[in-house]
Formats: sequence, structure tokens, C-alpha cells
Amino acid sequence: MTTIALIGAGRGLGAAVARRFGREGFNLALISRSQERVDAFAEELNAEGFTAKGFQANVRDTRSLTEALDKAVQELDPSRS
Repeated sequence: MTTIALIGAGRGLGAAVARRFGREGFNLALISRSQERVDAFAEELNAEGFTAKGFQANVRDTRSLTEALDKAVQELDPSRS
């Protein structure tokens, strides 16, 4: 499966984009500042039949974002790590 990272994942447009890519067969790496909120959103998507996992990162902090993306690859697309 191919994985897509959605930065700023959340309600509204982010939720619609996540569901759209999920319907296309993508694994969903959800990136947000709030681990609690992104985990709740990932659980919601998983209950709908998608493969989603939340990762916490501050997009203004390059190191934080890089670490979150590396974790996403390891956990959702291990063939690429």
C-alpha cells in the first residue's frame, strides 16, 4: 500500500482529503500538533475501514516534522524504511 502524509490533518477540509485518499487505497499518516486529537481522528478513520495513524509534529520545527514523517514511513510503509 502507498502511504500519504496529511500535514495539518483534522476536521473540515483535512478530514475530507483524508477520506478521499483513503477511498483511493492510501494508508493515511495524519500529522498534527495535538497527538490526542490526531489519534482520535485516526481511530475514527480506522473504524470507517481506512488504515490511518496519527503522528504529532510542529510543522514550524523541521526536526519535529522530519521525525514524525520517519515514524510514519516505519509504521505504515515499512518496505520504504
